Amino acid sequence: MQTESETEIEIGKLEHDVDRFYSLIRTECTEIAGMLYRHLGQNGARINASQRRLTALSRDVAGLRPRLGMIEARLMRDAAQQAEAEGGRPVLPQRWYDLRVRANRLQSDMNLWHEVGALISRQIPPKATPLYYAYDGRPEPLVTQAHVSDALFTSLHKLLNPLQQSEESQQLGCFEDIGLANSVFLEHAHVAYRVFLAQRHRHPARFLDVGCGVGLKVVSALEFFPSADGLEYDAGYARTSKALFKAMGLAQCGSIHGDAVSFDKYADYDVIYFYRPMRNEEGLKKMENQIVEHARPGTILIAPYLSFAARHQSLNCGQIGGSVFIAGLSQKETDELARAAEFIGPHVKRRETRVPSIWEPVLAASHANGHGIPRATRITV
Repeated sequence: MQTESETEIEIGKLEHDVDRFYSLIRTECTEIAGMLYRHLGQNGARINASQRRLTALSRDVAGLRPRLGMIEARLMRDAAQQAEAEGGRPVLPQRWYDLRVRANRLQSDMNLWHEVGALISRQIPPKATPLYYAYDGRPEPLVTQAHVSDALFTSLHKLLNPLQQSEESQQLGCFEDIGLANSVFLEHAHVAYRVFLAQRHRHPARFLDVGCGVGLKVVSALEFFPSADGLEYDAGYARTSKALFKAMGLAQCGSIHGDAVSFDKYADYDVIYFYRPMRNEEGLKKMENQIVEHARPGTILIAPYLSFAARHQSLNCGQIGGSVFIAGLSQKETDELARAAEFIGPHVKRRETRVPSIWEPVLAASHANGHGIPRATRITV
């Protein structure tokens, strides 16, 4: 009967330790993620205890490296001797290759522990940050940079849409394709994103731009929401936006040619943006009524113009702040939601990872709270 060699026994011990480390780390990650998902009701002491255990485990995982190196050197020596005696090339056992892949992946994941630990600590306890900042309190360099960026965006808008408004659109009372300053739009969209996370939905957000023109705001919205559509009455503008989305390879963007006053799919969206698309006051009121009547209660509305702010209470909408409103909620309910949104962090967009890491539960829970690791949370379109 053949007995196990000393090397095989050591490999077995390593396999056991790697399995044990994976199990222990997953247990701690699940514990932390569960606490983070509770957000304002989290147990900081339990999270801190898990962090201490993970720090100890990171040291244990680092200790695998010299053990792996010694066994691999021994295996390489034995394989070289066998190849010299029998001919051929040195080949290590498949069992070793499988173990090495798993151990390397574990070590690679644990190299992120310093950043993941800092990410967790930023959320204990949750800290409130304003949804909006007063314009007169912003540093002048940042204001100037926003103006320069807006000027560039406006030039790009003119380049992409040289079309004149159709006569039919003019007769209906639609405005031309005039855009809100992009920096202002991004400010409102970012607030809407944080509010959406605070609502604790279990589905990805869908965004709609009513009167999208060439569609640049639809593209900008993708930085916050995974899918975005534009609704446009002018046939020429609608074709231009559709061509833009196709040229950019944005399958997650849709161009809808239709009338905002009769459109009946507002309930399909979680965030609806409209920047006074009609100059006709009666037509504008009809459009607003259509939106709030068909939108689901809790739908986030971005309406950056004064007349909607003046009418929002009569339309049964609460105001989060700035130009962001909530359909079908009282002001008291909206104030509670706004307060919860202040505790959502500033990070946007789910990271793109081909192979989920051992930290996936923690990263997912952190993302739901508006927090992420920059290099593990790439903003990509």
